[in-house]
Amino acid sequence: MPLVVDVDGTLAAGDLLVEGSLRLLVSSPLGFLKAVRRGLRGRAAFKRAVCQTGVLPHWAVVLNPEVLAEIVVAKESGRSVWLASGADELIVEQLAKEVGADGFLASDGKTNLVGPAKAQALVERFGDGGFDYVGNDRRDLPVWRHARDAVLVGTSARLQRKTRNLVRELRLVPAVGRPLDYVRALRPHQWVKNALVFVAPAAAHTIDPAPYLWAAGAFVVLSLVASSGYVLNDLVDIGHDRAHPTKLYRPLASGSVRLLPMAGTALMLATVGIAAAFLVSPSMGACAVFYLLVATTYSLWLKRAIVIDVVALASLYVIRVVAGGVAAGIPVSAWLLAFSLFVFLALALVKRRTELANVAEGRQRAVLGRGYGVKDAGVVTMLGSASAIGAVIVLALYLQSPDVAAAYERPELLWLTCPVFLYWLSRLLLLADRGTVDDDPVMFALRDRASWLTGLLVVAIGVTAI
Repeated sequence: MPLVVDVDGTLAAGDLLVEGSLRLLVSSPLGFLKAVRRGLRGRAAFKRAVCQTGVLPHWAVVLNPEVLAEIVVAKESGRSVWLASGADELIVEQLAKEVGADGFLASDGKTNLVGPAKAQALVERFGDGGFDYVGNDRRDLPVWRHARDAVLVGTSARLQRKTRNLVRELRLVPAVGRPLDYVRALRPHQWVKNALVFVAPAAAHTIDPAPYLWAAGAFVVLSLVASSGYVLNDLVDIGHDRAHPTKLYRPLASGSVRLLPMAGTALMLATVGIAAAFLVSPSMGACAVFYLLVATTYSLWLKRAIVIDVVALASLYVIRVVAGGVAAGIPVSAWLLAFSLFVFLALALVKRRTELANVAEGRQRAVLGRGYGVKDAGVVTMLGSASAIGAVIVLALYLQSPDVAAAYERPELLWLTCPVFLYWLSRLLLLADRGTVDDDPVMFALRDRASWLTGLLVVAIGVTAI
């Protein structure tokens, strides 16, 4: 009795057409429009057009280990294994070879092999009741009507009840991922970066709770908008993430969440976040829109441009500082803006230097989707050092300004912060050069004991100087 295995959502954790279309849209908008034009002749023609671009290589498809185990057991027991998919045969053929299938049935550019069309093709090949079928979707119900036994992959209880009435025997296997992975895909741990909204009221030495409450509102708004940007970034970068030693475990890259629901979630978060920002104030709304614009532009294009990419990353942090001041009604000084820009530019360069160090040490093949190569490591380190020194120079110049003398009783103590900041940034650059900083230097600093001690020392100096 042959075992027939569906591909989309069953063997493959996701929808190959959705993923291929997204990759094509990002890499070649003109190519995507050409595929859409061919798709006017039918869905099968659109699938063929997307596959012919080569944007979705078979080795980049995430396979469900539970379904792979079913295939291994079937082959060891002497059964033949076939793939039957609505995906185009150009990619299904490669997947069939990879899993050792004996044959395959797939869309061919003219016939869209889903639902009744797939059922008819399988009956013609194996006869009515002459195969077992592994599937995951209600569109597979016509196939199960003609199958002997069924294996359901991560299906709903309702679909299980419907299928149980159609087959002799039914078994369940889990799909890739868990419901919590949809939350993880929003990267809530990154929301801690939005604490920068409290910098402006804290720097103004205000003890009135109202500015901090308004800044807290900005925190919530930016968390929604930032999560939307992170989802977009992971959707665009899904192929590169799968070739990365650590990013391959992200929910989208690992296939543990579905692409279309996450894309819809990103759109919803952006809409709600921006609407809430305008409720705070028009200026706060403008900050949220600008943040999303920079984040979107970075994800789609700027991340592949040298130097511009790190400036864009630094700008996202500066926007957080500005948004906090706008929401709290506290002007952000040029000194704070300049200092923030240099500090976060240095951190963005630390991020790139870490990626180059990983390539040099063989932890990843290349800095995929970025404009840097191993030969650029020295220049990136130099630019990071220059940014760190620039931040300290801005801080030193600020300490000589009349604003400091008016705000602090012992302003001379603040000079101690210059060597502290210089030490912290230089240490991060050195660790990045050694390859011991992870992909996100800000999150690394939040877990780093020396960074915490440095921050506490700066706070202690500032409080003593007041």
